[in-house]
Amino acid sequence: MVAVLTVFGAHLWGWPQGGFVGVDVFFVISGFLITGNLLRMAERNGNVSFKDFYWNRVRRIIPAATVVLILTYLASTWVFLPFRAEQVGMDSLFAFVFMSNWWFAVQETDYFGGVDAVSPIQHYWSLSVEEQFYFIWPALIFAIGLVIAQKAWTHAHRMRLAGAVMGGVVAASLGWALYETAAAPTWAYFNTFSRVWELGIGAMLATAVGALARIPPKMKPWLSWGGLAIIGASVLLINEDSVGFPAPWALLPVAGSAMVIAAGVGGEPRKQGFLRNPVSVYVGNISYSLYLVHWPVIVILGALMPTSGFFSLSVVALSFGLAIASYHFVENPLRYTNWRKVREAVKDVRLRRYEAQTSSRYAAVAVLFLVTLGVWGYTVRPNIHDQVAPPIVAAAPGKASPSEPGPDWGPLTAALQEEIAASLTATEWPPLDPSMESAMQTPESPPEVHACNGIVPLDGQTCTWGSASAPTQMVIVGDSIALSYAGPLRELALNSGGQIRLDVAAMGGCEFAAALVFNPDPSIVDACPGMTQRAVDLINSTKPEVVIISNIYGTKRVVGSDEWMTTREWGSSLRQIIEKFRGSTKEVVLLSAPPAEINIRQCYGDRSSVPASCISEVDDIWRSIARSEQSVAESVNGKWIDARPWFCSDNRFCPSFVGSTPTKLDTYHMTLAYGQKIHPMIAESMKVAGVF
Repeated sequence: MVAVLTVFGAHLWGWPQGGFVGVDVFFVISGFLITGNLLRMAERNGNVSFKDFYWNRVRRIIPAATVVLILTYLASTWVFLPFRAEQVGMDSLFAFVFMSNWWFAVQETDYFGGVDAVSPIQHYWSLSVEEQFYFIWPALIFAIGLVIAQKAWTHAHRMRLAGAVMGGVVAASLGWALYETAAAPTWAYFNTFSRVWELGIGAMLATAVGALARIPPKMKPWLSWGGLAIIGASVLLINEDSVGFPAPWALLPVAGSAMVIAAGVGGEPRKQGFLRNPVSVYVGNISYSLYLVHWPVIVILGALMPTSGFFSLSVVALSFGLAIASYHFVENPLRYTNWRKVREAVKDVRLRRYEAQTSSRYAAVAVLFLVTLGVWGYTVRPNIHDQVAPPIVAAAPGKASPSEPGPDWGPLTAALQEEIAASLTATEWPPLDPSMESAMQTPESPPEVHACNGIVPLDGQTCTWGSASAPTQMVIVGDSIALSYAGPLRELALNSGGQIRLDVAAMGGCEFAAALVFNPDPSIVDACPGMTQRAVDLINSTKPEVVIISNIYGTKRVVGSDEWMTTREWGSSLRQIIEKFRGSTKEVVLLSAPPAEINIRQCYGDRSSVPASCISEVDDIWRSIARSEQSVAESVNGKWIDARPWFCSDNRFCPSFVGSTPTKLDTYHMTLAYGQKIHPMIAESMKVAGVF
């Protein structure tokens, strides 16, 4: 029954919420099965044979994994543009050497909502964690075997000692996972040391099979179904918005998996038809191949098809079809073959007497049917790029959008709106300058401004542009959004004829607010309070006429809290920080972030993408934060500047380019080139608003 429990993990991996749970189920199962094999090997041979163990792992893991990596990369070169296909190639190299978890951690890949495109190789991180664990665990069991031999102890002593050692590892790893999940959840998600406890729970079960076998038969069905219920509940409760994953939330699926495994030791539980029927048993058998192929199928098909019933049909059919092909024609043959069998097979083929096994024939038919079904679902899909250009509501000349009245526009912003409206109707990508690929690889601010990111100390001289005697002195504070706006504002200061001076006191990832907002990079969390205080001190010492605050418009939570901040709490935090310097400036300006929805790195990376694929729509998160900041501006007698007229038409639809200039380099940040394009409009909007 242990093997067929993997049906849960295999299915869960293919569902966005279940993907968080499926890996935990797999880890527990793997720890139980592999540790059991190691202990039986030690009992049979006197100790662990590293040669046999690692050769068996190589034959079991590497052939199918390598074939999938190669085919995924080849498919990526066909589906994605070169810049994205190259990234998949790098991901594949790290996956091949079982280091992809560290690669994705260093890349700051975020399962909880990152700015980069999703890699079709991303799921290999868990295989890397597993193999790193099995690089160390056999050596520990070998050392335990030496102790057993020296003491002349029994195998029962070996089991108890192994259980005690793994118990210590589990305690240390779980403790670290709890800490790191709170401090840096992205690293905790991928970190081997934060995941070992899940494999260790399975290993501890393997050392306790003697005790587990004595569980009363009447209890086993309750234990088994109870474990399945806990796993099912985990799927519903754990998702990308769950704070506290992998620890402590992963305790739920881990505990559920442990209960199901324990129920099956020493005899299968009665009344457990869900796991013991032939379909579940077979899915459990092919689960490794299913794990390997399902995510590339989802990501690559997602680039070719819109989400619909046909997409789901194609994903399921192709995932199972390719998994069956991998299991019967790659995984199993290479796992159990030897040179004698290969020579005999070649000889039989040459003499035309080779006959495939009955199971292989059935598998071939199933593969043909499922792949055909998947291709059919693709061919009858609604075309992913048959989008009709969004309706463009013409605004009155010199006025804000009729759907959301606002302050008057100037002539430059009105002209920009005409360009934006024209870009929204484009049916083909125009020649872009810079190219979209180049824009995505360039920081959001000029080198001179980018060098000011979190600079220490703030002395009123460094990161300052414009005349020291300028009648209007401005300071911009905030996170990476402030840095992106600092580029256009720097141009404004340098071209103001000595009328404006700009000081930049911003730090990427460090929202300027009273509350310490969580960031996945612990170094930013540590540095942010000091940076915020230095910015406040700079304002109080220089007493600028204008203080501009600009932060990212996205979900936030305070460090140490398990709850997401409400927009009311965010507004309160802004108001508190403003009160620390309000008497030192004449004008407080809250400059809204560019609207965010579509990730340009993902939508543009598909070879079949068209401009309509990359049109964003201002979402509810942006609007709710905007309303909160408008309220804050009114309460401190300041101003809120709406960024939508620089990026969107009708304050709603936002193209990925305007004229020939790319607008965004990821989900949130405008490109350096677009900042240079719109700096006159930013200046105009501030003049219209009465900032200067």
